[in-house]
Amino acid sequence: MQFNPNKPSTASFMTFTSLLSLSATALVIGSIFRLKSNVDNQVQECFDQVIEWKSFTKNITQRPRVLQVADDENNKILCQCDSFGGYTLASKYGLVGDGDHDDGPALQAAIDAASSSTSGGIVLIPHGTFRTNQPLIVTGGVTLQGMGYGSSPLAIQFDAGASTIAYCGTDYAVKVTGSSSSLRDLAVYDWNYGGCENVHSAGGILVQADQSLVESVTISNVLMYFFVEGSGLALIGMNAGGIAYGSFDNLRIRHAKNGISLSADSTSFFYGMVIEPPETSLAHVYVTGAKTNVKLLDVRLEGADMIAQNKPLVIIDDSSYGNIMNGMLGHTHIQANLNRNPGVDFMSAKSVGLDPAPLNLFWNSGFHGWNAASRSMPGFALVGTNANIAVLGNSEMRFPDHNVISVDYMNYGGPFKIQPTTPPVAKGHDFVTFGIFARSSVAGSVSAAMRYESGSIIGSASHSGSGEWEFIGMSALYDKSNPYFYFSITGDVDLTAPTLTFGQAPATPGASLMSSSGAKMSGTLTMGVTTAFPPLSTTPNYWSLPLTEGNIFNMDMRGNPNRTIIRINHGADRFPRGTVVTLLFPEAGTIVKSSAYIQLKNNADFVSVPNSSIALMSNGDPTWVEVSRNN
Repeated sequence: MQFNPNKPSTASFMTFTSLLSLSATALVIGSIFRLKSNVDNQVQECFDQVIEWKSFTKNITQRPRVLQVADDENNKILCQCDSFGGYTLASKYGLVGDGDHDDGPALQAAIDAASSSTSGGIVLIPHGTFRTNQPLIVTGGVTLQGMGYGSSPLAIQFDAGASTIAYCGTDYAVKVTGSSSSLRDLAVYDWNYGGCENVHSAGGILVQADQSLVESVTISNVLMYFFVEGSGLALIGMNAGGIAYGSFDNLRIRHAKNGISLSADSTSFFYGMVIEPPETSLAHVYVTGAKTNVKLLDVRLEGADMIAQNKPLVIIDDSSYGNIMNGMLGHTHIQANLNRNPGVDFMSAKSVGLDPAPLNLFWNSGFHGWNAASRSMPGFALVGTNANIAVLGNSEMRFPDHNVISVDYMNYGGPFKIQPTTPPVAKGHDFVTFGIFARSSVAGSVSAAMRYESGSIIGSASHSGSGEWEFIGMSALYDKSNPYFYFSITGDVDLTAPTLTFGQAPATPGASLMSSSGAKMSGTLTMGVTTAFPPLSTTPNYWSLPLTEGNIFNMDMRGNPNRTIIRINHGADRFPRGTVVTLLFPEAGTIVKSSAYIQLKNNADFVSVPNSSIALMSNGDPTWVEVSRNN
């Protein structure tokens, strides 16, 4: 996933801060630095360092610290001045800062000292251009504090007291590997002078979480310059590592191939970030690549200037799938195939997530209607004669009305297969999830298999042979042009509750649902039965059936069956078109009159006899059509 600046060759202003903002209070104890006076300029250095300290602490209330320059040979104190403590002065470790000398070892020594208890956790970097031929490793709790990056927000000007880290190498210039680390007020430069002209680095700053959680990293007021072959800033999680609650403010990235790159393996995540530059060239988050899967949790994305150009804040290329993103989305929208990315679900007025309907599309998932003589079962094809099947008793059921079948595998002829007679297909969905509950004492006795979107056959993990019930299933992109799903059996196994749903969602074994788009029934369909009473005497032939009580009506004639029905629900309480109702007549003598309102077969009136019935279908208006009669 790449966070792209406005243009590859222009600056981009980027701000994304943590959803959880923690203010840090510095606690500095009083102490004394003693410097030997064998160098004439140490008195001036004393005052220079005090000024340097004060420039960084003018807005921080801290306890004073005493700095002394002493002439130990003559037992004299040449300079003593109050300063502010808690800092590691990088200049003490031999910095040169001329852009030619390799200052990498000195900078790393200062960082290492700051990470220990022997020095303050903030490394003060003076103005200068500090070339380093090695990446700087910033461990947990360490802050690199510079003096700004010069007068230009778009280029390295080497003026106004700028602190520039000039990297000459092929790795990242600065690598942040621990929590509560910071980089502030400096420039990171892909150095191309003094023998580095043809050396291109992987990137500027890397925040890396490897087998750990890296939290509360702050990068503020930093210019990342050049890096034409890499990323200005990269956040990488790997081996179950995660990056959370970072604060990245006022970053300038110039000429980098990628502005900000987020990368994570399937075990890693980014959590609690806000990405809110006004505008980016493509999108704030751009994900591409068949092996790229990103997890962004509780993230806020905003881009006020993206509205006028109708640009999406998130683009997920069709080559990537299975990404998980949630949080809040402001201003514009998401450009992605959400069927391939059902885990993308932001709170937004402009976009919505997409969840497939949790409907089991296997017809006869209850394994009803097994015919041992013909070796057939409705809804399923049994491929092979190398297995015997029996239906177990109701006491073995794991789900209501779902039979358990026992498959006795014969140990010859390859796998025995159970597959749907007509494979379900929905071209609006890219993923399919299916499986079956299985119990077996034979390892590898059953697995689920399907035709992948590339046309190859892929399979699930098989049964462990534990003797217990295990759900054997898989979820993957399927071949829409030639769908193929089956259960491959190579050992004795009991099976129940096969399930297939579209989308990359948890399976729904034990559910055989009807939907508004249709259903196939292999089990028992139970319908509502209620009683219909005669109408008022003022309209004796206009009957009104209870609209929401069921489809089967016992016609109670109140002791007088000699009645005529001319209209049914002709008022506002009409049944939807296609509704079939059955009228049951326990007594003889009631007439259902054939007319324009009740269209009966051959225009023949229906006359009830004891325990007779007529079925009618509503046209959605006051008219009905006869379906069948029993008289």
